[in-house]
Order: sequence, then C-alpha cells, then structure tokens
Amino acid sequence: MPILNPLKPYTQWGIAGLSAKRGERRFFNLSIRAKLLLISAVLFVVPWAGVQYIQDMENFLRLNQQTDLLGRAQIVAAVLQGKAQMFKPRVHVPAVPEIDTDAGENELLPDAQPDAQPEEQPEEPAEELSEKTAQQATQPVSHLYVRPLRRAIQLDGYMDDWLDFDTKAQAIELGDKTGLQSKYFVGSYKKYLYIMLQIIDDHLVYRKANSLSLDKSDHIKIVLRDKEGQLKTYIIATLSPGWINAQRVELDEGQWRAIAPEYSIKGEWQETREGYNIELRVPLALVGDNLSFFIADVDDSASAEIESTIGSSPSPDAPGTVIIPSPEVESLLNRVIRPASRTWVVDKHNRVLAVAGDLKQYSYPVSSPVSSPVLSNKRSPDNRAEKNTEAQADKPGALRGAIRYFYQLLLKQPADNFKDDLSYASYLQDQSVQSALQGKAATSWRETPDKRVRILTASYPVIENEKVIGAIAIEETSNAILILQNRAMEILINLSVLTFFITVIVLLGYATRLSVRIMRLRDETERAISAEGRIERDIKRSTEHDEIGDLSRSFSDMLARLGEYNRYLESMAGKLSHELRTPITVVRSSLDNLTSAQTDDERQTYIQRASEGVARLSDILTRMSEATRLEQTLQSERRSNISLKQLVEGCVSGYRMIYPQLEFALQTNGAQAHNASEYPVHGAPELLAQLLDKLVSNAVDFHLQGSAIRIRLLKKSSSVQLSVINQGPCLPEYMRENLFESMVSVRDKRDKQPHLGLGLYIVRLIAEFHQAKVEALNTPGSDGVEIRLTFPLK
Repeated sequence: MPILNPLKPYTQWGIAGLSAKRGERRFFNLSIRAKLLLISAVLFVVPWAGVQYIQDMENFLRLNQQTDLLGRAQIVAAVLQGKAQMFKPRVHVPAVPEIDTDAGENELLPDAQPDAQPEEQPEEPAEELSEKTAQQATQPVSHLYVRPLRRAIQLDGYMDDWLDFDTKAQAIELGDKTGLQSKYFVGSYKKYLYIMLQIIDDHLVYRKANSLSLDKSDHIKIVLRDKEGQLKTYIIATLSPGWINAQRVELDEGQWRAIAPEYSIKGEWQETREGYNIELRVPLALVGDNLSFFIADVDDSASAEIESTIGSSPSPDAPGTVIIPSPEVESLLNRVIRPASRTWVVDKHNRVLAVAGDLKQYSYPVSSPVSSPVLSNKRSPDNRAEKNTEAQADKPGALRGAIRYFYQLLLKQPADNFKDDLSYASYLQDQSVQSALQGKAATSWRETPDKRVRILTASYPVIENEKVIGAIAIEETSNAILILQNRAMEILINLSVLTFFITVIVLLGYATRLSVRIMRLRDETERAISAEGRIERDIKRSTEHDEIGDLSRSFSDMLARLGEYNRYLESMAGKLSHELRTPITVVRSSLDNLTSAQTDDERQTYIQRASEGVARLSDILTRMSEATRLEQTLQSERRSNISLKQLVEGCVSGYRMIYPQLEFALQTNGAQAHNASEYPVHGAPELLAQLLDKLVSNAVDFHLQGSAIRIRLLKKSSSVQLSVINQGPCLPEYMRENLFESMVSVRDKRDKQPHLGLGLYIVRLIAEFHQAKVEALNTPGSDGVEIRLTFPLK
C-alpha cells in the first residue's frame, strides 16, 4: 500500500469520494443485500459437511457389513471343519432314474425337471453373453467347477440352449498366437456333463475316409481320469459335419490309434462362419477327478501337420481337476446363506469346491421414496402384493413424483443388472481368500467390470488338525448401504433447502435494516463535506453498539481529525513563508545593493550574499521534496537480513569523524563485537543508515554542551531496541504524540539551516517500512530526550 504524501492535496485522501452520487457507481457493484445473499451461500457448507458425515457413515456401515460377513463366514467354516473329505476334489453323480439314450442319433435329452428345481433366473439379451462369459483369454484353465443346469441340452451344435444358462454354465476362452481361439461352456444336468465348444479356425480340415490316424485333421482331444484313477484319452474327429462319437485312443509309434469307439460320448459337429461348434454330452460315470480338453488345428491336408494346439490345462499328461457339486453340500450352504449373498467353498489351491446363493436376489427393506423399482421387482410375490397394496393406499402426488424423479437422477441408485465376473469362476483368487488360505481371516472390496456395484468378500480359513485345508468366502453387494445412504442424503438435502430459504428470508430482512442505516450515514457524510472539500458540519455520533455504530463514530472522529489537518495545511503556508522570507530578503537586498555598488569588492560581496540566499532556498525545496522521494523509494526498496549492530557501529564511526568535538557512546548488551548473527533485522541498510543520521542530527542540535550522545542497542527475546539519547531540553507533553508528523518542530531558535519539521517524519516512514515502532520519551531524570525504535527479530 503506498504511503500518503502529506504535501499532496487533501482531496487525494479519498475523502472526496464520499460525496460520489449513486449514479456514479459501476454497474457490477452490488448492494449490501445482494452481498449478504451471496454470503448466505456459505450455508451450503452445512450440506457439504453433511455429505462428509454421510460418507463417514458409509464407511461405518461398510465396516459393520465386513464384521457381520466375517462372522457368518466363521460360522460356516466351523460347520465344515468336520468335513475334511469334501476338500478333496471328486465328482459326485446324483442318483437319478436311468434314461433311455438309444432313441436316435440326434436325440433331445429328457426335459423333465427334478423335484428340487432351482429358481429360474430372468433371461438376459443374447448379445450380453459373450461379455459376461469372457474370462482368462490367454491362460489355460486347470480346474473346472461345473455349475448345474436347469434342464437338458439339445445336442444340435447351436448356442440357443446355452443362452439361458449364462450364469450357470462355466464359460472359458482360450487362444494362442496363431489365431486359433476357442470358447467353451460346461454344465451338468442329472448324470451328464454337457460341453459346448466354439472354435475359431480359418481353415477346416476333416478326417480322410481312408485314414487310420485320428490326429491328421482338425480334432478334439478329451483327457480324463476315471473313477479307478486310470488316465484315458479320447479323440473326436469327423469326416464331415454332423453327429459325432468319441474314439478312445492310445499312442502307437508317435500316432494316436483308435482302440474302441465310446458311444456314450456323443454330440454334434456344426460349421460356422468363423470355424465350427462342437456340442458334447459326457456321462459323469466316466469322469473322475480330472478332465481337460485340447483342440488341435491342421491347416494343410497334404502334410496333415498339427499347426497349433490349445487346451484347458498346460499338458495332456496332467489334466485339470473337475468338481461337480453334490446336493448335500449345496443343501448345507443354502441353510446358512442369506438372500443377496453368495457363499464359496475353496480348497487350499484356490479351487472352487462348492458355491451357493445369488448376488442379484434382493431382499433389502426399501423405505426411501426414491427406492429403485428394480429392487422392488425382485421381492417375493407376497412382498410385492403387500407393496402394491401400500402403493395404492399412498399414491404420490405430482410434486412428490417430481421430487422422486429428481432424486433418482441426482443419486446413484442400487443396481441388480450388473456384470458379475465371478458368476462362473472355477478359481477364487480374491485377496481376502489368499489371506484366509494363509490362516488369516480378511475382507476385501472389488468393483464389478461395469462399475455399477461394489462387492464385499469376507473369507475365513477352514482348519483341520491345525492345518488350513480350505476357506469360506461370503460375498454381498453394496446395495444395502447405498439405499441407506440415499435415504440419509434425501433427508439432508430437504433440510438444507428448507434451512437455506428460511435463512435467506431472515438475512434479507436484516440486510434491509442495515442498508437503511448505512444510507442514512452516507447522506450525513455527504452533507458534512462540501463539494470543495471543506468540512461544513459534524456527523451525529450513533448510540448503536454494533459495527455500523462504530463506523458512524469513526466518521465523526475522522472529520474532527480532518478539521485539524485542514488547519495544519492552512498554517503550513505561514511556516513556509517564514522559512522563505529570510533568504528571499537576502537575495532581494543583495541585488538592490549590487546595482548601486561602486567597487568590485562591494559587487563581489553582494553576489556572494545572493548566492547564499539562493542556496538556502534550494536547500528548503530539497527538504520539502525529500519525503516524496522517500515514499517512492520505499515502494521499490528490497529488504535483506542484516546485523543491526554492525550497521550502527559503522555509522557511529562516521559520526565521530564528522563531529570530532562531540562524544558518541555506543551501548550494547551481551554481544560479541563482530558476531554478524547478533541483532538480526530484515531491512534495507541504506534506509536504516538514513534513519540513524536523522536521529543523530536531531540529537546534535538539541544536546547539552559538553554532554555525550548515547546510542543504545538492546536485544530482547523477540525484538531489538535502538535508542538515541541526548541530554538537553525535554519534550513538552502536548508534542510527544505529534512530534513525528510532517512539518512539526519544537525549535525555539533559528540558525542558518532551514528546519521544516520533516526529519522525524522521515524517521517514522522508514520505521513503518521496517515494521518497527518509534516513540519519543523524556529520560527518567527529565534531563534529556530518548528516541526509541523497536524492531522485530527476523
């Protein structure tokens, strides 16, 4: 902020601006009511703080959900601790009546449903199947957990039947760098295992009619371990598309030779635009603990060399494990699971042994008026009927419906139609599962691929004989928390809006009252000062004990001080005329006498006197402009860290040379003479030297003849004091407050040098630039004057 020049016209103090008319205001200036209205927007901090609280509440609810889920996982783990045999991979074949399978080549398996049929899931669009079933596109799968199907599959080589089972059938994608790719679906129904392979192959080569080898064309190899633990290999190759059977083979001199046909493994080979489909049915009686598929690609029928092979396990010699859940295990899990949750049983190798439940079956109580209609549709028929009755009894009006629609757009709604990337997993490699398999219960959160839902997994180890043999993992979505969070958000928004409107009305009323008082004060101020800047009347002091009352009283005091300043400006002319009169008189008289001088000596004397008068006039003008130049210097001056003691010592040495007849005493406390770290000050050395020059010059003018001038430095805990003390006449009490004002002097005698009373004013400007406090004091013995400056330590 620039320092005001006391010699500038008074109107530049900004007082004349008080008389500006309302029409002179700029367009974008706001009234106090508008400003208070804008300030009332700070009330939006309240809903912001509420949102932060709701987020903290969400964290608390999540922590509660984690604790609850972990406790349920612990209970299930305790139930399964005595069932160590189920953690050994095996295939369970349910006891069902024999079904005649000799009805024909392209038969439709029985469509009868078992008594305990799982609840049918809603169908989803066919185009979403490939996205939902895509998993592990380049890594072979060495373990399969086969989900049960709701009905038998018609063996025709088409995907129609599998579209209904995308959440039940196991779907895996395989591929290699040559472009051979395959996706296969696996599911079980009654005593059969159903397999659907979709193979992308740019060149199909069928088996030749006269070829005894089964591996000289495109073919499928099935490697399994039967109930007796014997490893068996089957190859499916065909002369043309259509009905197929498997051939059991053995390796003979590097080639696979057929041993016997396996009519129980049958299916359909169907060509497609991108390759071919193979749909198979395998009796579960043939499958033991291991099962793998391998797809061989032959592109050149002449050489009949296998270009590439992809499979569900790394090697045919080590087929992957396979698990088909038993009804006993599923029944056990179904007794302990809750709706909208899913329970997994995994062995110590992360392989899924059993799974029960569905994350998309909601049963959350929805009390929010913006509850998702999707969730309501997922309720049981009884609940839906009850909700329909309640809805008819309390139908929302137009306003409530609009509010509901607004909140549905504003707030994230619970979703049931989300992509569950683990709905068909055979391995469970969640972070919490890994921790549980190391013996530590843990929880973890993950986001679904479509980022619509977050899923919590709580895992607990299953321990047998102090060894971890598996883990229990229970999953739940964040939909329940989202419903509670939305309800809290609605309440918060409603209360915030109501509070905001009430507050705005109150503030507008209060602002109106303030505006009336301020306009009254403005009118009084305009009438108090004339257009020429003269003070014509005083402002009535307000008796209100608030800020506007303080402002009224401040204006009244300000006008009083301005009156004094006007009187000071008026008296300044007399002071200047008094200082200028003597040198002007000397110059005029010298010039008059110069015209009448007879000799050269007389002329030289008069010329010398006139020069002295002109020099004195020039010195007066220089002193008058010194304050203005200092103000401009202070605006651009840079400060640095200096030692005040070193600066003062250098100045005192100069004073002793300038005034050899005077004694200067430098007093300090507890400082080494050449320690630069003593008395540190952040300032400008040249300005501080100028300040000290002014103080010493003033002390020299007023000191008692024969007395010493003392310069004292005192270092305190947070400040440094610099004092210049001289013995001589004391300051009058009425001048102690005004001594540092411009053109104030207490001299009672004159010498050849002009004194305009600007020296100590310059001292004050430099002190304020250094954030120092300056004061004039009489010495304790009333025998002199002390000018003291207090600098803050850097």
